[in-house]
Amino acid sequence: MISSIASKVVKKLIDNSAIDDTEQELYVYGFFVLISHTLYFILTIIFGILLDIVLESVIFYVAFQFIRRFAGGIHASNELKCGIVTTSSIFLCLLCIKLCETNDAQMPILILTTLAAISIFILCPLDTPEKPLSEKEFKYFRKISWMILSVISFVVIISYFVHLKWLQIFFAPCCLSLILESLLLIAGKAKKLTLNKSE
Repeated sequence: MISSIASKVVKKLIDNSAIDDTEQELYVYGFFVLISHTLYFILTIIFGILLDIVLESVIFYVAFQFIRRFAGGIHASNELKCGIVTTSSIFLCLLCIKLCETNDAQMPILILTTLAAISIFILCPLDTPEKPLSEKEFKYFRKISWMILSVISFVVIISYFVHLKWLQIFFAPCCLSLILESLLLIAGKAKKLTLNKSE
């Protein structure tokens, strides 16, 4: 669906001579990313409104997108599966954030986040058939991933130990962004190892 919309937008731009048709694939990919990120962000906001955690939902989405963009992770085999898995993942993470705020679950979440951060540190960036990386790209993405991981981890630690209400709002969203990313990396690594064995 999103790829179809992106293709139509690019076709219209080519017909109006706004862009060169030799770079059609690049523009389609660019619009696909832009549209999908916009739609998922809107969906995250809607879920946030329903769960009464709008600010937390924005923090979660921004933190997750930053670490996901550079650390990578498993990719669904088609657009429909990607949409279903992404939407479900966002909702479940926001639900966990809501439960974390209404229950005293900071310590278990912190333990899971520590394990998640270690997993991300070791596995990032994930080189997959859908997103192959050269040696230079691998080193660059790993460096950026580690930097983002350090920033998010620092926010988690500060928001856990400093008891300021405005600061504590960052704790659960940042934790869940790392937990989700670690699960995607672990799943992606498992898939890659399975494919390598079958070859």
